[in-house]
Amino acid sequence: MNQTEIPCSARLLDVLATKVHQHLGLDFSGARRADLLKRLGQLAQEQEEEPRAWLESLAFGDWSDQQIQMLTPAFTVGETYFRRDAEALDWLARQHLAPLLQRRRAAGHRYLRIWSAACCTGEEAYSLLFLLDDLLGDERSQWTIDVLASDINAGFLARAEQGRYGQNAFRRSEELFRSRYFETRGRSWQVRPEWHGRIRFLRHNLASGELPDPKRGLASADLILCRHVLMYFSQGQAAAALHRLMACLGEDGILVLSAVEAALATHAGLQGFWAGTNYALRPGGQISGAVSPHAEPSPSAVVLPTAGGSRRPEEPATFSRHIETQQQPAPSPSRPDSSASNRYDDCLQMARRCADRQHDKDAHHWLQRARELDPSNPMSYWLQAQLAIQNGDALAALQSLHKALYLEPNLAMAHFQQGLLLREVGRHAAGDKALRVCLKLLGDTTATDMVPFGEGLSHGRLSQLCEQLLEDRP
Repeated sequence: MNQTEIPCSARLLDVLATKVHQHLGLDFSGARRADLLKRLGQLAQEQEEEPRAWLESLAFGDWSDQQIQMLTPAFTVGETYFRRDAEALDWLARQHLAPLLQRRRAAGHRYLRIWSAACCTGEEAYSLLFLLDDLLGDERSQWTIDVLASDINAGFLARAEQGRYGQNAFRRSEELFRSRYFETRGRSWQVRPEWHGRIRFLRHNLASGELPDPKRGLASADLILCRHVLMYFSQGQAAAALHRLMACLGEDGILVLSAVEAALATHAGLQGFWAGTNYALRPGGQISGAVSPHAEPSPSAVVLPTAGGSRRPEEPATFSRHIETQQQPAPSPSRPDSSASNRYDDCLQMARRCADRQHDKDAHHWLQRARELDPSNPMSYWLQAQLAIQNGDALAALQSLHKALYLEPNLAMAHFQQGLLLREVGRHAAGDKALRVCLKLLGDTTATDMVPFGEGLSHGRLSQLCEQLLEDRP
């Protein structure tokens, strides 16, 4: 049975969306109603239930824990892998964990508690355990290390506890990493005994579970990672979950979110700082009515396209990096309501995932969905340009940048990118003109301010780059 054949009135779908929001925190308002119906319809088929009667029982009955577990797989994404965000782990090791371990060592308090919330199948939790053992070295036996990992999906937790992973859990050339931490088991890899069994996996629903929960260890944490999950919550549910998680931090602890979830923290009245490519919050004194989006920018590369679409950056830049680290433009009176804004962000996130898997057609589809939700926001066109650059299509990138600049003529970064691309296709005079427009826009700004869509690039640094490029005109 396809989606159009599922008998479901608009009122019934509204009630189901409310129940999903109540129990799982997920926002299926507006245009996402169709996706909700599709997911529930597929689940009805899997359960071999008569769709209408089953949907009505869900809508008007009380949901037991067993029902929530039955529904959870239809609404949770099991897409993760080891070393997915190596830069974030490096930041945690250098800037948070190593100094914290040194302070505890000096004070004679050799303990640490870390929580991977929404851990999926456990890759993040094991990565944290490996990282801690690397930091502690020969003295790790002298420490009490409590690593917890939670998820709402019992199936994911069972796989995480087993500690066995297939090829899809390793996306890079990981021979040294695998040989150190895993044993080969046919066509899969098993976590070695030194690390297997050292993580406590437990079920927890971030949308409704009570926190802190000292009896289960969900309290006084030195580090909580909760990334790529709250962005699927409604704004209200995300704010409530954030405040519950903050209450679980110890005085030295931090809560780490993905970059795209920084706006959710701001809306919740929480002020944080950039932790590499992620966003972090500390307990106490961090709650306010506003937050500077550039409080502690992450150093990142400037994408400099060269002939053939290759780059000349200080470090590799990818389409996913642009989506995960860019800040949204300031809201304007024409911007849709917050619910539509959340759906817009969801579409950008889906585009990122598709681009990561090199599914360009699907990435374009999600960017088009984003434009339908908010046609006046230049971000989708900016990201469309980055995808084109990644694929070596300078002309398509220029077309997308032109549309972004039509919506926001003062977007200095778009003029800069336009100048580079025009030079690449041989239009040097037009390229120089675009760079001069960029310089003019930057002229009346403070040098230390961050450039919108600039990945932590300051106005002063972008001005220098423009000047250097104009001096080095071919």
